[in-house]
Amino acid sequence: MKNKFIYTLIVVLFAVSCNDSILDVPNENDYDGQSFFTSATSYSEAANAMYTPLIYRGMYSRGYYFIFDLLGNDAEKNFPLQGGLLEFPLYTHTPNNGELNDLWNDNYKMVFRTNFVLGLMENWEATEDADIALKNRIIGEANFLKALAYFILVNCYGDIPLKVDIADHENIESERTPAADVWAAIESYLAIAANNLPVSYDNEADYGRVTKGAAVALLGKSYLYQKKYGAAATELMKLTQAPYSYDLAESLDDMFIYDQKTDETVFAVMHGEWQGWGVGNAYYMFGGQETWGSKATHSGRAMEYGFNDWWNVLLSDALVNSFHYKDESGADYVDPRAALTFYGDGTFGGDTHFCDECEEGPIEYASLIKEGQISFRKYEHYEQKEKYNQPESFINSQVIRFADVLLMAAEAYIEDNNTSSALPLINRVRARSGAFEYSTLGDQTNARMILRHERQMELAGEQHRFYDLVRWGVLKETINPEKQAAIGISPVEDKHVLLPIPQIERDANPTLDAQVKNDWN
Repeated sequence: MKNKFIYTLIVVLFAVSCNDSILDVPNENDYDGQSFFTSATSYSEAANAMYTPLIYRGMYSRGYYFIFDLLGNDAEKNFPLQGGLLEFPLYTHTPNNGELNDLWNDNYKMVFRTNFVLGLMENWEATEDADIALKNRIIGEANFLKALAYFILVNCYGDIPLKVDIADHENIESERTPAADVWAAIESYLAIAANNLPVSYDNEADYGRVTKGAAVALLGKSYLYQKKYGAAATELMKLTQAPYSYDLAESLDDMFIYDQKTDETVFAVMHGEWQGWGVGNAYYMFGGQETWGSKATHSGRAMEYGFNDWWNVLLSDALVNSFHYKDESGADYVDPRAALTFYGDGTFGGDTHFCDECEEGPIEYASLIKEGQISFRKYEHYEQKEKYNQPESFINSQVIRFADVLLMAAEAYIEDNNTSSALPLINRVRARSGAFEYSTLGDQTNARMILRHERQMELAGEQHRFYDLVRWGVLKETINPEKQAAIGISPVEDKHVLLPIPQIERDANPTLDAQVKNDWN
């Protein structure tokens, strides 16, 4: 019996060994682009991942606010500031700056992800009405996010490699595309986005997704930056009427302190809501990955800027002084937005107390700081808590808000010498915070001065100032006197209107490196 069993086993094993297909078992956990993306759920997950680079460390989780608040002289370094960040207030940044390398890479990561998803959409043969609607929406989201990445890149670097589709990413030696062609591509992407996106979402869980209004706003902004003023005004003014319902929030605090879901937000980077999408980047500001930990989507700004926490920056003298000017009668005036923007000792119009809603509050700000030190109130938590103690801010980063739209439309009108149409737009923004309303803007030159001043105050600490000064052609003539008065130097050179092409990119792409001039751009 034993021998018969052994003989039978040998025959079975021999038979098995002669049939390799029995051993060829597919790995159920092994996916590729064809086997994984086969359902609406998987396509939605891919679409959600397109947003993730916005919360990488070179973007709104950390680097972006430092780079542009410091270069735009909204912020000045405080003694705890370290590393490559110290270069920005002094304009000593180089092609080896780590934060600028992250900025370049993270935007191109967003371009890659959007191109990847657009490629998936080409292969998705959707037949159900719900799937067709989802496909169109994803195409819209992808085109907006790609346009946003290129908007940042072309403004910061000028001529850049343009990756039109996923195949372009296989060529690492891409030459630079002229900025005019990049702008044309941005316009085409935003036209597709506006055509495919909804005005709003019925599902509250979709709060924060790109909308048709966001695409229209960025298109209008793109026209403005290219000095296409008539087209800019036309697009931007669309957002002031049906089917859109944008409006100014009751107070700046609603967005920048309490992070309420207001009608003013046109597009914001979520630092809380996106967790529900499966998007996240636990402590990415320190190099973590989006798949680590609890998938937190926070920003480190509140703690890094916070006077009672890490306190890496102060407000610049130039920004503080901008809130002091003459009213129409020629009398000295302190703009009420000062108290909504910064904490101070009362001398410069800032909020003199914090922790109004704490059990131990309110607390006098001047009792904790040296005389004359002025800190950001905007984007901070100090009305609710004395110390924050963790770099995990839930306050969403406003990328485009309705006040910005109104001021951009006003600017477009002014540049077309239509100051009468600009006046009510500027006054609408001012009235929200209790500032006096202008009876007239005067001639075009005076109106331009008022508009630029409005943008400095209203959008303080929102990373617009550097872009504005560059596109107005006044970066050097504005920043150098401000720095000379504050710290005795005039650091801005003509080359600083563009950022340096990162050295690591030049090393990887000899074709691009050959196009770089003067070891800068």
